[in-house]
Amino acid sequence: MSQRVEGLYLRSTKINHNSLIAELFTKQFGRVSFIFSISSKKNKSFLFQPFHFIEFSTAYNPEKKINRGSKPEMVLPILDIISDIRKTGYALLITEILNKVIHKEDKNEYLFSVLKTMILSFENKKFNPVFGVFVIKEILHHFGVQPINNYSSTTPFFIVSDGRFAATIDNSIDENFPYEIFHQLLGTKIDNVFSFEISTLNRRLIMETLLRYMNYHDLINTDKLNSIKILQSLYD
Repeated sequence: MSQRVEGLYLRSTKINHNSLIAELFTKQFGRVSFIFSISSKKNKSFLFQPFHFIEFSTAYNPEKKINRGSKPEMVLPILDIISDIRKTGYALLITEILNKVIHKEDKNEYLFSVLKTMILSFENKKFNPVFGVFVIKEILHHFGVQPINNYSSTTPFFIVSDGRFAATIDNSIDENFPYEIFHQLLGTKIDNVFSFEISTLNRRLIMETLLRYMNYHDLINTDKLNSIKILQSLYD
């Protein structure tokens, strides 16, 4: 029986001039692959882009590696993100990270809801590059490796291998790392992130540390993150 399913775009592969395979993080089934027929006249291929939530019809069968989807439609109007190259850059990076950390067996309706809330806020709020590092630290919680925010005068240094602040310095972290700002970021909620200001250098140092932290926990291979170069070119 056919049903309507909602999914967040992760990646797609065009297999011929009128069809593509899209991998989506769905609310109902987790990460699933679907094949869609596309028509240049209707411009349906435009739907399959970073930060797009897509609703479509499918007679989903969990035993199939690839299910068929039809009648895809945008759930949320994503206009500012695709028209602002700064937002587009972050959409590319976060989507690439999600594509690498969300696996076939992952089904997490709460994570789906959290991502939808954050992306909708990113669309509607004035651009703030802090959003990128904020999203990365938020999703860590959903994979069981959230850093412990125990920053204090006696434990002022973050240790990547321990995922917490300590009294001794982690030599793998840059000597100019903004520990107190990182502590503030860890305690920041989505309602406050768009007014949170962090300098370009400090954002980069925090981004590098968060990605190194993910790499330490085998969530991602940071050497293969292509879109990080796009972001660096935007802010250099």
